[in-house]
Amino acid sequence: MLDLYHTPVDILYFTLTVCVGLLTLFLIMALYQLIRILADTRQITDKVKDTMDLVNHYLWQPIKILMMVIEKGKEYAAKRKK
Repeated sequence: MLDLYHTPVDILYFTLTVCVGLLTLFLIMALYQLIRILADTRQITDKVKDTMDLVNHYLWQPIKILMMVIEKGKEYAAKRKK
């Protein structure tokens, strides 16, 4: 195998080939991890959206009803004072 690399230029080309190959492998692994992270982020975002919808429905609806009752009570009290 060492018979192929007689000149410094041959060694340089071999070294560059190995470095580019390793860099490409690293970038492929990083891209794969990024895709996995983004997929997990999408799932988490969907779950958070569902949770917020439930909170909005079960928490804010009673508060809206209570505010409506308070407004009706104020209107009733204002009519009664007249």
